[in-house]
Amino acid sequence: MRPISAEHSVESITAWLTERFAGYARRAVEDIDPQRPFADYGLDSVGAMSLAVDIEDHFGVEIDAEEMWNHPSPAALGELLTGKLAGT
Repeated sequence: MRPISAEHSVESITAWLTERFAGYARRAVEDIDPQRPFADYGLDSVGAMSLAVDIEDHFGVEIDAEEMWNHPSPAALGELLTGKLAGT
């Protein structure tokens, strides 16, 4: 198992997801609660797929629709990505 670097900590990944998502939601980053579901901010399937593509481009990790559904907030998705990047 690879150690998680500061670049790939839960906090840094959640912050990145929150920032990226804020752009899709057309809101200021500080208006996004990382614990709230994406759907509360109006994320649709097109936005979810766009976010998944951004994740793959940035982290080199694929996220499928089921994983997005099961990890419906920046914080939950950050936890999933941290595990994937750590190889767990």
